[in-house]
Amino acid sequence: MLKTLIETDINMNVSIFYERKDPYKTIKELTYHIGNVGVELKENNQNREDIDIAAFTYNDAKYIRKEIQINNEDIYNLYIYINIFAEDEKKLEYYLNKIEGITQSKGMQTRRANFRQEELYISTLPFMENPKVLRSVAKRNILTSGLLATYPFISSSIFDKNGIFIGTNVYNNSLVFIDRYKNKYKNANICIFGTSGARQIFL
Repeated sequence: MLKTLIETDINMNVSIFYERKDPYKTIKELTYHIGNVGVELKENNQNREDIDIAAFTYNDAKYIRKEIQINNEDIYNLYIYINIFAEDEKKLEYYLNKIEGITQSKGMQTRRANFRQEELYISTLPFMENPKVLRSVAKRNILTSGLLATYPFISSSIFDKNGIFIGTNVYNNSLVFIDRYKNKYKNANICIFGTSGARQIFL
């Protein structure tokens, strides 16, 4: 889900928070919601748009309840914060529009942190702080299967299960782990080319 976002050349910090919800309480709330919306759908005094919205939320709630009860899925609150850096205001606005276009193409809604920039900046620092003022507007529900799609380290190059950390991929900044003694490689030799202090590694 975040692959396209991470592979951009925009200088940014991304922070992801998860909060597991009580499945029994969630099922109870969903059942109550399904009953109420089911009654609304039977009423004929609503316009077409209201009926479509109610039907969508009704089917969505039934799907989530089924996944929790039958497929043993857990439900989480998901929070994704993005802090973007730029040299000037014009370029910053360009980056913001680009990020919003990428996320919307993936079906994700975005909201700018107007008057909450300081709280969002703190949340993207390695302090593990998720400010309450942001949680109320950034919260999204997600099941376990969807949660796996938010794993931020995505690489199409080299990632060996028992490998050691070599460096970062110069194309998408993902991590590179190599097991040099694995049978799929002809030998355990490695060649490094570059000027003194260069970070590129070629295998």
